[in-house]
Amino acid sequence: MAQAAAKQTRTNRRRAQSFESLVQAGLTVIGQRGLYETTVEHITEAADVGKGTFYAHFASKEELVFHLVRHGFDELIATRAAEPPISGARAPAAHLAALIQGQLRALGRRRDLILLLHQVRGLLILQPEARQRLRQEYRRYVQFLMEECQRALGSPPLGQAQVRDLACAIAGFVAGALTFEILVRESRGAVPALARPVNAFAAGIASHYLPPPSRATGT
Repeated sequence: MAQAAAKQTRTNRRRAQSFESLVQAGLTVIGQRGLYETTVEHITEAADVGKGTFYAHFASKEELVFHLVRHGFDELIATRAAEPPISGARAPAAHLAALIQGQLRALGRRRDLILLLHQVRGLLILQPEARQRLRQEYRRYVQFLMEECQRALGSPPLGQAQVRDLACAIAGFVAGALTFEILVRESRGAVPALARPVNAFAAGIASHYLPPPSRATGT
């Protein structure tokens, strides 16, 4: 009984190790070769495992890509739990700035994820009717941003179309800023210092979407 349990533990450990190796290899190879040019053979060679091991974990390259995208968005959404509460008169703009900075920090540490999400966005734009599961992950991320924007701006709540536009604008700000950091500065691992643009962007959003503060009139 003990031997069987120990063997099962070793098997599970090896399986977990091979899974993680394939995930890391997938991110690395796609970042180097590009999503379109990467094959299962490229991934298994980088992970130093056989194709049988790959198919024991994933039905196809697309299945691996779906896992990478879903796990990446999980990381970005998890920043919600790390945000400290914000209060005071400037809470909406400060909350929005904290949201954007949190996304920049989380994604800025993951050059491999920036490249993957950028390539997958292009794929989904070119093939809008295909790969619905991947599209759903982007919608899930936008839904997270919509909820955070509503929470930051408070009452009166924005309409669904307004808050979706705002969430997409924030997603574009984050992804675009980091993509251009890579292109222009060849940034590798350093999170860009964008505090002033972020604060200006957040303040502009708050001033546009919130009613102006009421002013007491003197007698």
